Amino acid sequence: MSDEEKLARDVTRYLDGLMSSGEAREFERLIDENPGLKAELAAQKKIKEVADGMSLTRLPDQIWDEYWKGVYHQIERGSGWFFLSAGLIVLLAFGAYHLFADFLLNPVEPIFVRLGVAVAVLGTIILLVSIGRERYFARCHDRYEREVER
Repeated sequence: MSDEEKLARDVTRYLDGLMSSGEAREFERLIDENPGLKAELAAQKKIKEVADGMSLTRLPDQIWDEYWKGVYHQIERGSGWFFLSAGLIVLLAFGAYHLFADFLLNPVEPIFVRLGVAVAVLGTIILLVSIGRERYFARCHDRYEREVER
């Protein structure tokens, strides 16, 4: 790392308050000795003030309403949830299979009992994934969002 890169990094660390008190005192001594560094620090401080004052503008609700009603969005979210749910079901079923492998592969147990346990475990996994999706959906949506004027 060159000296210029180190100084640029130190200016950023100083402005962000990431230096220890000893490092900050040493850097302040360097600033006092070097007028070019003092000017660079002042310029970076102005840039930081401007950047800190910036924020993203919030889109009007009408635009978001149109976005949420769009076909592409619905297909995208629907397929995303489908693949996430299917993947979780496959992984959990794989784990459950290995958990119950001795029972499911035991030829002493009747096939209908083994099949019944496998179907019950798969149904439980599907329900758990469904409940998880429902809880996530409920947490992400304000049930009073349409009644309250913001």
